[in-house]
Amino acid sequence: MSALARQRLLILIALLVIVIADQVTKAMVVASVEPRRHAGTETTFFYITHERNPGLVFGQFGDVRWVARTAPVLASIVLIYLYRHIEPRPGFQALAFGLVGGGAIGNLIDRFFRGTVVDFLQFNFYFLPDVFGITNKRYPAFNIADTAICVGVAILVFTWHRAARKQELDAADAA
Repeated sequence: MSALARQRLLILIALLVIVIADQVTKAMVVASVEPRRHAGTETTFFYITHERNPGLVFGQFGDVRWVARTAPVLASIVLIYLYRHIEPRPGFQALAFGLVGGGAIGNLIDRFFRGTVVDFLQFNFYFLPDVFGITNKRYPAFNIADTAICVGVAILVFTWHRAARKQELDAADAA
């Protein structure tokens, strides 16, 4: 199997694992937790909740449905463009493309078939002092797709920065 074929296989496997894990966990939450309910108390650090997000990150553009549906599609097009025009490397970078793509597809499935994205993972930073007048210490709920996108983007930024740094060092050594 060629390096390109291995790379594409890794992307596809990561993408499918994320989409399946995301949709299965969302279906479990929808079936077992009432909307706007959570399984935590005021002093629970992490709990499962059932939130519906009609918008993008943190509910932005929730009242403008076409933006919430179009933005992830555009982001996916950008991801495909990057894959086609930046020399992806096997390993972490290929994994990152699969994570971001799988997360985007997972949330798009929700947007088109449920009308909203199901978010269910939530942290409560109840132990932080009231600094700057912040009284709501619950981090907005998120899901596996959101996590995959964030981790994938972080890996892409790291690998691209590392590759650029290596090119700078190689150019300096050649001079």
